[in-house]
Order: sequence, then C-alpha cells, then structure tokens
Amino acid sequence: MAIAYTLISGASDGGNLLAAAAASRVISPPVSMCIIAVGVLFGPIVLGTAVATTIATGIADYPHLGAALLGAGIAGGIITRLVMYYARVPTSGSVALVGAMVGSLWAGPGLAAVHWHGVGKVAIALVLSPAIGFLVGALAYAIVLLILSFVSRRTGDRIMRLQWLTIALQSLGYGANDAEKTVGLFAAALLVSGGGISFATPLWTIGLTALAFTLGMIFGGSRIARTVGAKLYSIRPPHALAFQLAAGMTVIGAAIFGGPVSSTQTATSAILGVGASDNPRTLHWQTVFRIVGSWFLTAPTALCAGALATFILRVFH
Repeated sequence: MAIAYTLISGASDGGNLLAAAAASRVISPPVSMCIIAVGVLFGPIVLGTAVATTIATGIADYPHLGAALLGAGIAGGIITRLVMYYARVPTSGSVALVGAMVGSLWAGPGLAAVHWHGVGKVAIALVLSPAIGFLVGALAYAIVLLILSFVSRRTGDRIMRLQWLTIALQSLGYGANDAEKTVGLFAAALLVSGGGISFATPLWTIGLTALAFTLGMIFGGSRIARTVGAKLYSIRPPHALAFQLAAGMTVIGAAIFGGPVSSTQTATSAILGVGASDNPRTLHWQTVFRIVGSWFLTAPTALCAGALATFILRVFH
C-alpha cells in the first residue's frame, strides 16, 4: 500500500513540481521530469532521513499496534489523496497521511495510542511552512526583479536559465521531505515485521519510493500542474525562478529539522507570495480560495477515511 500511496503522491505532488516549468516554458516537461526524478532520489541521501523517522516512530508505536492499523492509516491516506486528486485540487500529503493514521488509531485502540508530541511536530511544521513560503516567495521575487533591473535583456534571459537549478533544489527538498513519508512507511512496516528490534531506512526503500513517485508524475502529474501553473497565477520565468527557490529552501529547511511539511502548501504559498509582490489583482482568487479551502477539508476527510479503513479491516478480520 505504501507504493500505491507514492504513485498517487507522484500524480498530485509531481504535478505541483512540474507546474512552474510547464507554465514558464523555460524547461520542457520531459526534461523537468528527469530533473525532478533525480532530485527526489537524492533528497533523502543528501539531506538525511529525519522526516522518515518522524513518520515511522513519531506518530504511533506500530510494532506493538500491529500491521493492520498501519495498513489502515495508509489506506485512509490513499483514499484522501484520491478524492482531492479527482477534484483537481493540490492537497497536503502530510495532512492526508498523518490525519488518516490518527483516524485509524481513533477507531482502533483509541486516541491514547497516538504520540501527540509527534503529531504536534507535524502540525507546527504545517502551520509555519505556508507562512514562510509566502514571505520567502515575495522576498525572492523582489530580489529577482532588482537583479533584472541592472542587466540587459539578453543577460536576463540567461539568468532565467537558473530555473534548471531551482527546480533541482525544489525536487531535492521534496525528496528529503514529502517522499520520505513513504520511506517512513516502509521503515514502520519493517519495524512491525521485525518486532520493533531496530529502526532502519534501507537504500532500496529510497530507490523504490523515487521510482513509484516518478511513474505517478509521468502518468498523472499534468492534471495538477495545469491547476497550479495556470489557474492560480499566470506564471512567467521570473515568477517561476523566485517561487521555486522559495519553496525549495523552505522545504529543505523543514526536512533538516525532521518536520514533515507539505510541498504542495509550501509551493502554493510561495506562488501567492510572488503574485502578491508582483500584483495581487492578477491572482486568480477563486482558485486560491478553492485550494486554501481544501487544506481545511483535508484533515477531517483524512480522519474519517482512516477510521473507515479500520472499520473495514475489522469486518474482514
């Protein structure tokens, strides 16, 4: 089920990562996908697996609770992400997964089984990251505009080629944060099967996660990319350069401290920061309200989906 969750994440979050390149047309979508795939693979290797540790051991004591409850939590996360994906709304993978895990525990052994300090760590990261993404996005765009004002048009076009680096930075951050949620699920499953003897994130779990994410992005990423890249704000190369830099830096910072954030929320907030810095009236506010509203709907949807998955497992067992 962890693979299924990652495939869906690739379709949703992969579209989010593709959005800027697809909209600005500095880099072709196939090349963007290659850069993103490499970044997602090397993110955990370069920046560590602190987020995977939070997911595997920080939410609940799964070696004692058993594989069924872990599976119910993952199933609830899958249901939540599918609902939001078919609504064409980018949603938070962290809220979907952690919310479903809490919902499955709520319907099973009870909320006393939840490690609330771990859930609190996730909640703090989720609250802070959009605000930071917005502010850094606005600042990054102001800096980009300042630099472009001192150079010729030809030099400015060359500077826009730095988007090759910013998309790599953003995907590296995704690999060290969102993708590590799946690595954490694999680690939790290994803990359950091994009786909780030791925590480990084998290299094969990172490779398998990157592969599943890439496949999901290839076959389903364009659906979300159109929403983020065109229906939220009319992104041009300077916007893309600024928001990818802002989103990448924010997600990487959270990953270093082990805070599972949503790259979707962070990137969307960075785009809003760029748009607000440029011209707030050009933002597509109807889409903005729809996306932000979905963030508040994700948690209760995930809680119910996790609880439902637990009830279904009880019926069949």
